[in-house]
Amino acid sequence: MNKLIWPSRSRSIYLWISCVVIVLCPTAHAQQFALRNGDTVVFYGDSITAQRLYTRYVEDFVFTRYPNLHIRFLNAGVPGDSITGGYAGSMPERVQRDVQPFHPAMIAVMLGMNDGGWGQESPQIDASFSKGYRELLDTLHKAATDAALTLIRPSPYDEITHGTEFPQYSRVIDDLANDVSAIATTERKHNPDKLFLADFHQALIDALKQATVHSPDLAALIIPDRIHPSEVGHWIMAAELLKAWHVDPIVSSATLDAKHATIIDRYRTAITQLTSTANIIQWQELDEALPLPFDFNDAMILLLPRISDIAAVDRQMLRIESLDPGQYQLFIDGKPIASFNSRELQSGINLALYKTPMNDQARDIEYTQHQRMQLDQARFILSADIKEDAASMAAENKLREAQDQLSQQIQKKRTPAPHKFELRRQ
Repeated sequence: MNKLIWPSRSRSIYLWISCVVIVLCPTAHAQQFALRNGDTVVFYGDSITAQRLYTRYVEDFVFTRYPNLHIRFLNAGVPGDSITGGYAGSMPERVQRDVQPFHPAMIAVMLGMNDGGWGQESPQIDASFSKGYRELLDTLHKAATDAALTLIRPSPYDEITHGTEFPQYSRVIDDLANDVSAIATTERKHNPDKLFLADFHQALIDALKQATVHSPDLAALIIPDRIHPSEVGHWIMAAELLKAWHVDPIVSSATLDAKHATIIDRYRTAITQLTSTANIIQWQELDEALPLPFDFNDAMILLLPRISDIAAVDRQMLRIESLDPGQYQLFIDGKPIASFNSRELQSGINLALYKTPMNDQARDIEYTQHQRMQLDQARFILSADIKEDAASMAAENKLREAQDQLSQQIQKKRTPAPHKFELRRQ
């Protein structure tokens, strides 16, 4: 049996708020998603983007939340890169090679960690960064005239949970993150519909502070080397990017009346074969989406809901009214999921926070996606590091073919399956 990963009191408050939003505010999740069918997204950044973690999790978000949406994602992260470029080429060369040929509809930019000089705060650093950042945006605009831009406030240099090799460098990155915000404000005045701002910086700072309270033994593992976030940090970053793109936070939502065996409300799901007796409620549910592919055997993943609001964008809600008081066991496809009391079920439970058959399907997608991402990394290294010739071009084409095959596998796995639910009184 898998226990919900929130403390019971916080869980109840959160689930009650979630149900109020769903029932009383039906338009709360109606804002249009920023990506369209057929779009190409390019992630442009440094080694944190080159980790291929938050970018992979963004793809997982889209694959599971919008199964019918076909989006192409390309990672152009280069270790050590800055606003002026790096070992893989100058900024103009990078844009020409890594962005322009793919005609992206969305370009997400995260830079800053290597732009502070690894020293102390100074007005010169801010001025140079702001000037170079605007030159980068101007170059991107010219290379992809129709593309929307997502500016990302860079992830922090962690001096909260660690000692530091570069004292007060966190303050330098704070300043550069603020520079990105200021640039975004200016850019929005020119084209508000094509400029997005995602705040990785504050989200991770808040998570680090929360972790020092809730799990001080794990807090330093969020950004282990003070620079590159671990998987849990990248999940927080991915959630921030998807919020900036107005992702629908709800996987599905169903409210059932146990006494009358009726459907009170549903969103992004179909409910059939609903029956109810004194001790057993049964129904079949076919959702339009899948929950995020969290590995609930990972202690760091179990920490996520305590230190971030990621559950707010991963809501697979089930609410049962008119239940007799008591304890109930939930089964999905005959598999025991968890035990809940009648008050919890009436307030609402978030199935996305449990190991369910839906989670298993999402995990299978993520596994194949990880394989595809490794091939994409090899292709990018060939493109960026190897002088182009017939052999390298042939190798790139082979890698693209292999990626396309995996993408086809992912597409087949994305369609949600119907599941048999049973709620038994204990």
